[in-house]
Amino acid sequence: MSLFTASELAALRACQTAFMDDACQVGTYTPTQDTIGAMIDGAAAYAAEIACGLEMTSGNAERDEYRTADGTIVNADAKLRLPHGTTIAETNVVKITKRQGTAIAAVVYEILGKPAVGPSGIVCYLRQVST
Repeated sequence: MSLFTASELAALRACQTAFMDDACQVGTYTPTQDTIGAMIDGAAAYAAEIACGLEMTSGNAERDEYRTADGTIVNADAKLRLPHGTTIAETNVVKITKRQGTAIAAVVYEILGKPAVGPSGIVCYLRQVST
């Protein structure tokens, strides 16, 4: 038995998405080979812009710590909410393109660990890699 009915889930997801004031693009790296055959990261290919909710972390080291899959403890720079059904994995990057509906100079983040999927959306922790 499901905790929520289909209509309740749809309402939760619509509400979650309605309160996402920011926008981002999910990027995927395609590795390539250099001239001597070594694998290197290519440029990221970004999907279409989608609504998201970016929450910058407070700087409180304990609260912002995140344990990666290999057990390493890192500090997260931000927490990101995405609409339910968004395709995203720890191998992707995220480019933030708008804050509170206003276009900004894009900032790129890597995803720390596996994104958490809940009934109304997806949450992942981020670390900034470039501006």
